[in-house]
Amino acid sequence: MKVFIDFDDVIFNTKEFSAELKSFFESQGISQELFQKYYYAADDNSAIKLFDPEGLIARLEKYEKIDASKLRENFDQRIENLTDFVFPDVVDFLNFVGKENVYLISFGLPIFQNKKIVACGINKLVSGCIVTGGSKASAIGSVMEKVGIAVSEKIIFIDDRIEQVQDIKQAFPAACTFLLCRKEGRYCDEKNEYCDYEVHNLKEAQEIINEIKQ
Repeated sequence: MKVFIDFDDVIFNTKEFSAELKSFFESQGISQELFQKYYYAADDNSAIKLFDPEGLIARLEKYEKIDASKLRENFDQRIENLTDFVFPDVVDFLNFVGKENVYLISFGLPIFQNKKIVACGINKLVSGCIVTGGSKASAIGSVMEKVGIAVSEKIIFIDDRIEQVQDIKQAFPAACTFLLCRKEGRYCDEKNEYCDYEVHNLKEAQEIINEIKQ
Protein backbone atom coordinates (compact mmCIF):
# COMPACT_ATOMS: atom_id res chain seq x y z
CA MET A 1 0.00 0.00 0.00
CA LYS A 2 1.51 3.32 -1.11
CA VAL A 3 1.57 6.28 1.26
CA PHE A 4 1.55 9.92 0.12
CA ILE A 5 2.48 12.24 2.97
CA ASP A 6 2.62 16.02 3.32
CA PHE A 7 5.77 17.81 4.49
CA ASP A 8 5.02 21.08 6.30
CA ASP A 9 3.39 20.62 9.73
CA VAL A 10 3.28 16.83 9.20
CA ILE A 11 6.95 15.90 8.88
CA PHE A 12 8.52 19.31 9.41
CA ASN A 13 7.86 21.70 12.30
CA THR A 14 7.11 24.70 10.09
CA LYS A 15 5.80 26.85 12.93
CA GLU A 16 9.10 26.53 14.80
CA PHE A 17 11.09 27.00 11.60
CA SER A 18 9.18 30.21 10.77
CA ALA A 19 10.03 31.58 14.22
CA GLU A 20 13.66 30.63 13.64
CA LEU A 21 13.64 32.47 10.30
CA LYS A 22 12.49 35.68 11.99
CA SER A 23 15.24 35.31 14.58
CA PHE A 24 17.81 34.62 11.88
CA PHE A 25 16.97 37.74 9.88
CA GLU A 26 16.93 39.82 13.05
CA SER A 27 20.42 38.51 13.88
CA GLN A 28 21.48 39.77 10.45
CA GLY A 29 20.28 43.30 11.22
CA ILE A 30 16.86 42.97 9.56
CA SER A 31 14.14 44.29 11.86
CA GLN A 32 10.86 42.49 12.37
CA GLU A 33 9.14 45.41 10.64
CA LEU A 34 11.25 45.02 7.48
CA PHE A 35 10.94 41.24 7.63
CA GLN A 36 7.15 41.47 7.60
CA LYS A 37 7.07 44.28 5.04
CA TYR A 38 9.02 42.35 2.42
CA TYR A 39 8.00 38.79 3.34
CA TYR A 40 5.80 38.66 0.23
CA ALA A 41 6.02 40.70 -2.96
CA ALA A 42 3.70 43.72 -2.88
CA ASP A 43 2.20 42.77 -6.24
CA ASP A 44 1.59 39.13 -5.29
CA ASN A 45 -2.18 38.69 -5.55
CA SER A 46 -2.12 34.89 -5.47
CA ALA A 47 -4.91 33.21 -3.52
CA ILE A 48 -2.24 31.22 -1.65
CA LYS A 49 1.02 33.09 -1.23
CA LEU A 50 4.22 31.06 -1.07
CA PHE A 51 7.27 32.21 0.87
CA ASP A 52 10.37 32.73 -1.25
CA PRO A 53 13.47 33.63 0.82
CA GLU A 54 15.42 34.76 -2.25
CA GLY A 55 12.54 37.08 -3.13
CA LEU A 56 12.58 38.50 0.40
CA ILE A 57 16.34 39.10 0.27
CA ALA A 58 16.10 40.63 -3.22
CA ARG A 59 13.40 43.06 -2.04
CA LEU A 60 15.49 44.09 0.96
CA GLU A 61 18.40 44.63 -1.41
CA LYS A 62 16.36 46.66 -3.89
CA TYR A 63 14.20 48.81 -1.65
CA GLU A 64 16.33 49.14 1.49
CA LYS A 65 19.70 49.25 -0.32
CA ILE A 66 21.04 46.45 1.88
CA ASP A 67 24.22 44.67 0.83
CA ALA A 68 22.74 41.19 0.71
CA SER A 69 25.79 39.16 -0.27
CA LYS A 70 26.66 38.21 3.31
CA LEU A 71 22.98 37.74 4.16
CA ARG A 72 22.58 35.23 1.33
CA GLU A 73 25.73 33.40 2.36
CA ASN A 74 24.68 33.18 6.00
CA PHE A 75 21.15 32.12 5.06
CA ASP A 76 22.44 29.31 2.85
CA GLN A 77 24.64 28.13 5.70
CA ARG A 78 21.74 28.26 8.16
CA ILE A 79 19.53 26.00 6.09
CA GLU A 80 22.19 23.41 5.29
CA ASN A 81 21.04 21.27 8.23
CA LEU A 82 17.39 21.34 9.34
CA THR A 83 17.18 17.95 11.03
CA ASP A 84 16.21 19.62 14.33
CA PHE A 85 12.88 20.62 12.78
CA VAL A 86 11.81 17.07 11.90
CA PHE A 87 9.15 15.79 14.30
CA PRO A 88 10.48 12.96 16.51
CA ASP A 89 7.95 10.35 15.27
CA VAL A 90 8.81 10.78 11.57
CA VAL A 91 11.76 8.43 11.09
CA ASP A 92 10.03 5.53 12.86
CA PHE A 93 6.92 6.05 10.75
CA LEU A 94 8.79 6.21 7.44
CA ASN A 95 10.81 3.13 8.35
CA PHE A 96 7.56 1.35 9.23
CA VAL A 97 6.00 2.18 5.87
CA GLY A 98 9.21 1.40 3.98
CA LYS A 99 11.09 3.71 1.64
CA GLU A 100 9.74 1.92 -1.45
CA ASN A 101 6.15 2.59 -0.36
CA VAL A 102 6.17 6.27 0.59
CA TYR A 103 6.15 9.47 -1.44
CA LEU A 104 6.50 12.98 -0.09
CA ILE A 105 3.98 15.41 -1.55
CA SER A 106 4.56 19.06 -0.66
CA PHE A 107 2.93 22.37 -1.55
CA GLY A 108 5.33 25.26 -2.10
CA LEU A 109 8.06 26.73 -4.24
CA PRO A 110 10.13 23.81 -5.58
CA ILE A 111 13.59 25.34 -5.07
CA PHE A 112 13.07 26.28 -1.42
CA GLN A 113 10.99 23.24 -0.51
CA ASN A 114 13.53 20.86 -2.00
CA LYS A 115 16.31 22.58 -0.06
CA LYS A 116 14.34 22.07 3.16
CA ILE A 117 13.60 18.43 2.35
CA VAL A 118 17.24 17.63 1.55
CA ALA A 119 18.48 19.57 4.59
CA CYS A 120 16.23 17.38 6.73
CA GLY A 121 17.52 14.17 5.17
CA ILE A 122 13.94 13.07 4.48
CA ASN A 123 14.69 12.57 0.78
CA LYS A 124 16.76 9.52 1.77
CA LEU A 125 13.79 7.89 3.49
CA VAL A 126 11.16 8.15 0.74
CA SER A 127 10.77 6.79 -2.77
CA GLY A 128 10.13 10.22 -4.27
CA CYS A 129 9.60 13.90 -3.42
CA ILE A 130 6.95 15.85 -5.31
CA VAL A 131 6.77 19.61 -4.79
CA THR A 132 3.90 21.47 -6.43
CA GLY A 133 2.40 24.93 -6.39
CA GLY A 134 -0.81 23.52 -7.80
CA SER A 135 -3.10 20.57 -7.18
CA LYS A 136 -1.74 17.73 -5.06
CA ALA A 137 -4.34 15.45 -6.65
CA SER A 138 -2.87 16.12 -10.11
CA ALA A 139 0.67 15.61 -8.82
CA ILE A 140 -0.25 12.33 -7.15
CA GLY A 141 -2.13 11.20 -10.25
CA SER A 142 1.02 11.74 -12.32
CA VAL A 143 3.08 9.66 -9.90
CA MET A 144 0.50 6.88 -9.84
CA GLU A 145 0.46 6.75 -13.63
CA LYS A 146 4.25 6.73 -13.78
CA VAL A 147 4.74 3.89 -11.28
CA GLY A 148 1.71 1.89 -12.37
CA ILE A 149 -0.73 2.40 -9.50
CA ALA A 150 -4.35 2.04 -10.62
CA VAL A 151 -6.76 4.84 -9.68
CA SER A 152 -8.97 2.18 -8.08
CA GLU A 153 -6.11 0.98 -5.87
CA LYS A 154 -6.19 1.96 -2.21
CA ILE A 155 -3.55 4.53 -1.30
CA ILE A 156 -2.99 6.36 1.96
CA PHE A 157 -2.89 10.15 2.06
CA ILE A 158 -1.79 12.13 5.12
CA ASP A 159 -2.12 15.92 5.30
CA ASP A 160 -2.88 18.66 7.82
CA ARG A 161 -5.19 20.68 5.56
CA ILE A 162 -8.81 19.70 5.07
CA GLU A 163 -9.03 21.09 1.51
CA GLN A 164 -6.15 18.87 0.43
CA VAL A 165 -7.75 15.82 2.00
CA GLN A 166 -11.03 16.65 0.28
CA ASP A 167 -9.38 17.06 -3.13
CA ILE A 168 -7.61 13.71 -2.83
CA LYS A 169 -10.74 11.87 -1.69
CA GLN A 170 -12.75 13.32 -4.55
CA ALA A 171 -10.07 12.45 -7.10
CA PHE A 172 -9.33 9.01 -5.64
CA PRO A 173 -12.38 7.69 -3.78
CA ALA A 174 -10.54 4.49 -2.84
CA ALA A 175 -7.89 6.49 -0.96
CA CYS A 176 -7.69 6.16 2.79
CA THR A 177 -7.36 9.74 4.06
CA PHE A 178 -5.81 10.97 7.29
CA LEU A 179 -6.19 14.50 8.66
CA LEU A 180 -3.20 15.07 10.95
CA CYS A 181 -3.65 17.77 13.58
CA ARG A 182 -0.47 18.15 15.58
CA LYS A 183 -0.49 20.37 18.65
CA GLU A 184 2.66 21.97 17.20
CA GLY A 185 1.01 22.63 13.83
CA ARG A 186 -0.17 25.95 12.44
CA TYR A 187 -3.63 24.64 11.56
CA CYS A 188 -6.24 22.42 13.09
CA ASP A 189 -8.96 22.09 10.50
CA GLU A 190 -12.25 20.47 11.40
CA LYS A 191 -12.66 16.90 10.19
CA ASN A 192 -15.36 16.33 7.57
CA GLU A 193 -16.80 13.44 5.57
CA TYR A 194 -13.76 13.31 3.29
CA CYS A 195 -11.47 12.34 6.18
CA ASP A 196 -11.42 8.67 7.06
CA TYR A 197 -9.32 9.30 10.17
CA GLU A 198 -8.19 12.20 12.30
CA VAL A 199 -4.87 11.66 14.09
CA HIS A 200 -2.62 13.85 16.19
CA ASN A 201 0.76 12.31 15.43
CA LEU A 202 2.28 9.71 13.14
CA LYS A 203 2.34 7.06 15.86
CA GLU A 204 -1.47 7.10 15.82
CA ALA A 205 -1.44 6.91 12.03
CA GLN A 206 0.99 3.98 12.16
CA GLU A 207 -1.28 2.02 14.50
CA ILE A 208 -4.28 2.52 12.20
CA ILE A 209 -2.33 1.65 9.05
CA ASN A 210 -1.05 -1.48 10.73
CA GLU A 211 -4.65 -2.56 11.37
CA ILE A 212 -5.70 -1.71 7.79
CA LYS A 213 -2.90 -3.83 6.34
CA GLN A 214 -3.89 -6.93 8.34
